[in-house]
Amino acid sequence: MKLYINTKKIILKEDNIEHELILKAKEEEFLGYDLIIDTEIVKQIDDRYIVREEKTWWSFPLYEIIDNKIVDFDYTQYKYFVDTNRRMTLAKKIGKVYNPASENKIMRKTLKKILDHLELEDNSFEKYNRKVSDIIEKNPKDNN
Repeated sequence: MKLYINTKKIILKEDNIEHELILKAKEEEFLGYDLIIDTEIVKQIDDRYIVREEKTWWSFPLYEIIDNKIVDFDYTQYKYFVDTNRRMTLAKKIGKVYNPASENKIMRKTLKKILDHLELEDNSFEKYNRKVSDIIEKNPKDNN
């Protein structure tokens, strides 16, 4: 059976080899497929090809491409996949501290200073910056 395959290449520290992991497999052509492989190895359940494990929230890859063939991939052998809980915990902690509105304000002011210093005009930025400034002026801190 021919499968249309979507892949992602990743270099893992343990072996420093580029792995081409399978993200999606279908019998019919779809946008973004990377290659077509004739294979019987990929499991199928109810017209779905299972290329990622389904026991965890993270949905780790089960197969990779080596020499244009699909082979099993054991994600448990790689720290990148095993440390997922740690990475997500850090992302949540950073998310609590990070303030997107503050960051946008800093970026707007920085870009404005750079444009002014270089004596450049960017009408789309000026229009955007004016709209944001007007909204901020109409909603002072003490009213919220």
